[in-house]
Amino acid sequence: MTKIAIIGGGIGGLATAYRIHEQLVVTGKSAKITIYDASDRFGGVIASSMRDGFTLEHGPDSIIRTKPAGLQLIKDLGLEEQLQPTQEHARSSLIAKGRKLIPVPDGLYLLAPAKIWPFITSPIISPLGKLRMALDLILPRRSWEADEESLADFVRRRLGREALERIAQPMISGIYTADPEQLSLRATMPQFIEMEKQHRSLILGMRHRAREQAVASARGPRYGLFTTLVGGLGTLTDRLVERLRTAGCEFLANTRVEKIVKAESGGYNLTLSEEYRHFDHVVVALPAHAAAKIVKPLDQVLSYKLATIPYAGVATINVALRADQIPNLPTAAGFVVPAVEGRTLIACTFGHHKYAGRAPEGHALLRGFVGGALHEAVLERSDEDIVDGVLRDLRDLLGLQGKPLFTTVHRWPKAMAQFVIGHTDGVAVIRGRERNFPGFAMVSNAFEGVGIPDLAAQAEAAADRITGNNRQLPGSINDAATRAETA
Repeated sequence: MTKIAIIGGGIGGLATAYRIHEQLVVTGKSAKITIYDASDRFGGVIASSMRDGFTLEHGPDSIIRTKPAGLQLIKDLGLEEQLQPTQEHARSSLIAKGRKLIPVPDGLYLLAPAKIWPFITSPIISPLGKLRMALDLILPRRSWEADEESLADFVRRRLGREALERIAQPMISGIYTADPEQLSLRATMPQFIEMEKQHRSLILGMRHRAREQAVASARGPRYGLFTTLVGGLGTLTDRLVERLRTAGCEFLANTRVEKIVKAESGGYNLTLSEEYRHFDHVVVALPAHAAAKIVKPLDQVLSYKLATIPYAGVATINVALRADQIPNLPTAAGFVVPAVEGRTLIACTFGHHKYAGRAPEGHALLRGFVGGALHEAVLERSDEDIVDGVLRDLRDLLGLQGKPLFTTVHRWPKAMAQFVIGHTDGVAVIRGRERNFPGFAMVSNAFEGVGIPDLAAQAEAAADRITGNNRQLPGSINDAATRAETA
C-alpha cells in the first residue's frame, strides 16, 4: 500500500491529509496516511475551549469570506450549518488615540479612504495630516519598474507619515503583526499597486472600488467580511481529526521528524528520534523555520530559502468580565492600537459583540493581542506582567472597573510569518525547488498567505501534487485577485 507522511498537524497538514484522502476515495485508490506533530495535540494555532459559559479562542477566531477555499473546506466537512457571521451591529472597528477610541471613518479600506467627508470630520488625523493625504489626488504615479517598495514607503509617499502611523500601521498590524518598514507591498497588498497603476491616485482608486462594491451589493445579499463556527474555530480542526481517524489515518503526537532524505529506491526516508520510516510521498506542513531544518539533507538551497523567512511571536489574552464592569463599551468588533501609542496591546476584540453566544447573558468577553514584530519584547514578560499591562490599557481605553472574572494567556512564539521585501521572489524559488522532488509538497503560512483560507487552498494544491491530479482549482493560491483580499 502507498504510504504518505504529513509532517505537521496544524490546519495546513490536516486539510492536506483530508484532501488527499478525498481524492483517493474518488479515484478508488488506497493509501496509508500518517500525520506527525511534535506537540501533544493536533490543530496547531487553532484551538477553542469553554470556561464558565465563555467560548475562548486561543488563536485565530475568524475566517475571511472573500477567499473561497476556507468556506469550501467547511462545507465539505459538513460544518456549513455551524457557520456564524459577525453580528451586524459589530461590523465596525476603532483606533486608539491617547485615551480615546475613535471610530474608523466610513469607507476606509486598510490604507486609504473611499469617502472624503468622513475623513475630514474624523479626529484620527490632524488637519495638516489630512492636507498631506489630500495631495494623493495630484501626486504622480510611481514607475513600478523601480525597486520593490515596502508598505511604509508606499503609504508615506502617497498619503504621508501621519496616515502611516495612525491608520496603516495599526490596521496592517492586526493582520500581519508586522513592521510596515519591512513588509512587502507586492506580497501582501498588490491591489494597491494596481490602484496606483490604473487610477494614479489611491483615493480615486478607492472611490472607484467603492462604486463597484455598491453595485455588487445591490445584486445580492450582504454578508460580513468575516465568519466563524459556533463553539469556536477549534470545531474545524476537531472535525478534520475526527474524519481522518475514521478514515484510518495514523496520528503520532509528541513525535518530531528530524530530517527527510531521498531514498535510493524511490520515495523518502524520515528520520525520527529513535528510528526511520520509509514513505512514498511526503508533505511538509510546518512553519518555514521548522521546515528548513528537516529538508536540509534533501535540498540545501530549499532549506536556506525557508530559513530566511522571518517570523514574529504573538500572544492572545482572553478577559472574562461582567458587562457592568465596562458600562460604556462601544458597539464595535474591537480596536487597534498604533505603535506610536506605546501600549502593551496591539489590538483587542470584543468577542461577545463580534459573535453571538461567546459570553453568558450579562457578561462580556474581551480578547487582547500583544507581541508582533514591533512589540516582540513584550513576550519576554511573565504571564502575570502581560495581563497587568493589558488590564492597564483596558482601564485607560475602556474604563474597565474591578478585577476580571478570569484571564487566560496563550503564547504563540514564532507563529506569524513576515512577508518582507523580496518575499514573492523567495517563494518562487521555494516552489521551484519543491517541483524537483516527485511526491513531495509543502504547505505553510510562510508562502502565499497567512490565513486559514490560504492554507486550505495550499492544501488542495498539495493534494493534487501528491495524487497526480492536475485539475484547475477554483480560487487557487495563484489567483492574484483572490490573494489580494487579505484583510
